[in-house]
Amino acid sequence: MTCAQRLGKPKSPFESTPMQLARVDSLALLGLNAIAVRIEVQIARGLPAFHLVGLPAALVRESRERVRAAMTQSGFVFPQQRLTVNLAPADLPKDSNGFELPIALGILVASQQLPASAIEGIVFLGELSLGGQLQAVRAAFALGLGFARSLEQRGQVAQSQSRPILCVPPASAADCAMAYDGPVWQAPDLRVLCESLIDEQARPSLAYACVADSKSEPLASPLIAPAATQDLMDLKGNPLAKFAACVAASGGHHLLLVGPPGCGKTMLAQTMASILPAPSETTQREQMAMASLRRSRVVHDTMQQPVFRQPHHSASMTALCGGGSPPRPGEISLAHGGILFLDELTEFDPRVLEALREPLQAGSMHLAKGTHSAEFPARFQLVAASNPCPCGFASGQAQASSPHGSDPTQVMRRDHCICSPERLRRYQGRISGPLRDRIDLQVQWPAAWTGQLERDWAFDLMSAMFQAHAINTEQLDSAAAKKLAQRCQALQLKRQGQLNAHLQAAQLLAITGVDPQTDPLLKKLASLGFSQRALHAVIRVAQSIADMLGIA
Repeated sequence: MTCAQRLGKPKSPFESTPMQLARVDSLALLGLNAIAVRIEVQIARGLPAFHLVGLPAALVRESRERVRAAMTQSGFVFPQQRLTVNLAPADLPKDSNGFELPIALGILVASQQLPASAIEGIVFLGELSLGGQLQAVRAAFALGLGFARSLEQRGQVAQSQSRPILCVPPASAADCAMAYDGPVWQAPDLRVLCESLIDEQARPSLAYACVADSKSEPLASPLIAPAATQDLMDLKGNPLAKFAACVAASGGHHLLLVGPPGCGKTMLAQTMASILPAPSETTQREQMAMASLRRSRVVHDTMQQPVFRQPHHSASMTALCGGGSPPRPGEISLAHGGILFLDELTEFDPRVLEALREPLQAGSMHLAKGTHSAEFPARFQLVAASNPCPCGFASGQAQASSPHGSDPTQVMRRDHCICSPERLRRYQGRISGPLRDRIDLQVQWPAAWTGQLERDWAFDLMSAMFQAHAINTEQLDSAAAKKLAQRCQALQLKRQGQLNAHLQAAQLLAITGVDPQTDPLLKKLASLGFSQRALHAVIRVAQSIADMLGIA
């Protein structure tokens, strides 16, 4: 007989206490994905201690004292034993302020102050004040949207009433209800929540009362409201630039404007926001989720216009592309579904500009941190503006070897370039060839004082486009251009499921029947140094112009 057989099975010191382990469901964010987090609470004999394990961030570790104070102030007894809280999965960093409520509920269940059946089928999120009140959680809209998408990916697409209940603080209930189509509960404080969970008749009082109303109203935007936009009619001269803007809006093409200072490049970029169609509801939800990650406040108006983001040329790679710990979206993701305007493009750090290659092609941004990676949507429309040279006047009519010409007393004319060839080469080399290749439309803009204000071929072509779509207009304004863009984009989405700017080589060949290897014009362009990507851009832009002209 072994020693263990002689002694018999050791008696657990907790056999007299049936519930010493509790499990509570919660959520964590990784990008826009909501990860299920199981919070396990164990109470064991030993000196009083409160341990948090499972890669808690400093924000979560500090929650121990708030949880202790909130339970005491709410009339509950905090166990004077060894307390261990595990946040699973253990390899996922936890940095949310929404774990305090589920931790407190887990302690109450483990200490038998709350029955385990009261929390089954409910996902809890919430921060606790010292008095036990439930405070708003960070990125509530993103959490609700990520939770809904995770259920869809797992095949739980049944009616909303059969979905898990999401219990959040009152300050976060509206955002969660807009994003999550299942039942949403709210409670003002810890004590009221526990009393309602125990009493079956009191549970309906926790339901968020305005869930139905929030579903029927247009989505609110937590983004900074779009900047005041210009009207296309206010832009005088250069019909070619207006034509390029309309083509870019109709096909979703990226646009590069190169011209001297003061010719209207910035004004045209702001005008683009007034002629783009409104984003889809799915895109709006993604915009709201990313804005909530950046802690933007909710602006209670509808998204009548796409977002317009204009970062400064000193922006870092993290500010533009996203990053940090935890990963946060950058300007390219905040411009998702709208316009990213990069003014003074050549003044940006070349390394930052090169980081735009993949998002421009893929429409998303992948950020890796340790063993985990986050993905943010970044299907933006790039509008960039640049001077042709450091002095800004390389596109002028004349050149000058001296800033003052032959007469030192003469003030330098504004159409004279004083840059040396070497300086000009270095300046233009700040925008790499691969990045230029990803911009479908590139417009060389002459100075306003040398341009012609009368009608030309571009204006006549735009008039033909409006007539093809039965749009009556006396002048080229934003309202008419927006109608044209809406109809062209609707045609493209119906025909191929995406805008022309996003078509790949095989799709272009199937839709247009134009092959760069056999078409005489494209072969001529290839002999002039056009890359395959540039040739495909020519076909995409041509297809957008055909759509605008009503050519099947």
